[in-house]
Parts: sequence; C-alpha cells; structure tokens
Amino acid sequence: MDSFQVLSEKDQAQYWHHTDTPHNYVTADQLSKEFKESHIGKELEDEISKTCDKSKSHQKALSFNLYSLTKWELFKTCMAREYLLMKRDAFVYVFKTVQVGTFFLVYNFLLVNEVNW
Repeated sequence: MDSFQVLSEKDQAQYWHHTDTPHNYVTADQLSKEFKESHIGKELEDEISKTCDKSKSHQKALSFNLYSLTKWELFKTCMAREYLLMKRDAFVYVFKTVQVGTFFLVYNFLLVNEVNW
C-alpha cells in the first residue's frame, strides 16, 4: 500500500502515481490500520512501547520542574510575541484607532450642537 499525503477523497486521485491501476479511495481509518500492520508501524510501536531509562540520559537534558522557563522569562517571551503580532497588524490598529476617534469626535460634536438648540 502506498502512503498518501492527502487524505481527502477529492484530492487523493490526483496524487495517484500508478497509471496502470485504477485509484481506490482509502479512508484515514484504513490507512491507519494498514500502517500499524506494516513492518514500519510494528517497529515504531515496539520502539515507542519501551520505557525510557532516565539513569542513562544526561541530567541537564531532562526538565525536573513543571516549566523549563521562569515566570518572568515566560512573561517576556509572551510580550515579545504580542509585540511582534501588533507590529505585523499595525495598519489595522491605527485604522481602528482613527475610526473610533473620528466617531467619538463626530458624536460629541453632534451632542454639543443638540444641547445648544
């Protein structure tokens, strides 16, 4: 069985490279079952099922606390990400700020003129 890169029924046929044999749709469940029964799937299952011997690995390679970063480092990283996203969408922020400011000024102008009537 060939491995498929696309699992949707519509797209599978265009990736079929055996022109001499007709294409048959393979569902994700069928693909998963066939993979698990193949020699690669069985080797992978055997490798994953083995427990990790932590005594053979380097102490610094493992994290022994809940988070590898301190709360301050995590906060700085999150702020840097948010700043990057804000820089990327700066036009939208500026446009929305001008739009809300204009609405605020027009609304106040109409409200002031209505009070003076």
